[in-house]
Amino acid sequence: MADGISNRGSQFETNKTELPLGIDLKMDFGEKSKVMEVLNRAFAGSVVDKHVASAAIREFEGLLDDLYNQPPRWEVVTMRREEVENMREIIKYQEQKIRDITERVNQMSRGETPKEPLPTEKEKLDIKRRFDLADSFNSIFENEWKAAYSELLTYMRWRDPECIYSLMRIIRNACDVCITLAEDQMDRIVLNMEDSVINPLNTNAVNLKKLFQEHMGVYSDGMKVAEKHAIDYRIERAEASVPAVIELFMDSKLRSLIDPSQLRRDVRKYIEKVVRLIWLMTTLDPPMRLYWQQQTERVNPDFFDIYDRKGDFVNQTVWPAVFMHNTGKIIYKGRILAM
Repeated sequence: MADGISNRGSQFETNKTELPLGIDLKMDFGEKSKVMEVLNRAFAGSVVDKHVASAAIREFEGLLDDLYNQPPRWEVVTMRREEVENMREIIKYQEQKIRDITERVNQMSRGETPKEPLPTEKEKLDIKRRFDLADSFNSIFENEWKAAYSELLTYMRWRDPECIYSLMRIIRNACDVCITLAEDQMDRIVLNMEDSVINPLNTNAVNLKKLFQEHMGVYSDGMKVAEKHAIDYRIERAEASVPAVIELFMDSKLRSLIDPSQLRRDVRKYIEKVVRLIWLMTTLDPPMRLYWQQQTERVNPDFFDIYDRKGDFVNQTVWPAVFMHNTGKIIYKGRILAM
């Protein structure tokens, strides 16, 4: 957020189905666990019963406790702090959804017209920012994507499917880089803020980073306060990070995508625009979501238009769908090369 922001609906460099932009689950303790079932249903747009979601969280936290106290040799769990937080956010979202529906039903039974709460100024600004980013990202397909595609086809002599795959692969890798970097950046900002408060003279400093890592990356109460302010600050200053993020992408990912010595102007411009906008979308709270389908999946016409060839099944995702956030509405449909 998968050729399928993200079952993140997304898949990055593997054939595994992953979840949307902002969530990267890497669990080896069983594809049939309650956690995976709840997340897959929630990010597919289904309403998840809060009791089922709560049971999934209890199972997940119980597993982590077992691993922490008596790590089994036959199971390995690679996790991020965000995974537990995301599960809690899903429950909050579902509970609010149930409350909203209940209130609407009650209003209708009383003969009242349901009223939508008016957004605050901050919410209006956030919505506008998301639509502006979605507009800019979608315009890349009409401009830079087509120019880069033509350049690969004409000068690199690549075949049509190879051009489409490579340009989409740039997006998948950009998502991967931005999600990981945004998470690490937030940890660094929060740790530095908290350390500066606890140790204003910076003498005999407590090693917060070590403490943070030992406790599975869970923020303390003080760090949670710092995070609230850090999120707003980073959203306003995210543009300043763009050159460094582009440089990191070029250094860490470019060689696996295209020979740097053969990189021409239009492909470079495409990469720079993609990385910039994905970074800005990722640093929002919550992050926006990019979604693409995996090969051989049945085409989802609600989220994708057909590009070039008609068919019922996915050959390649040409361009991802753009959502407000993980559980938000779709802003732009993506493009699918069907088979």
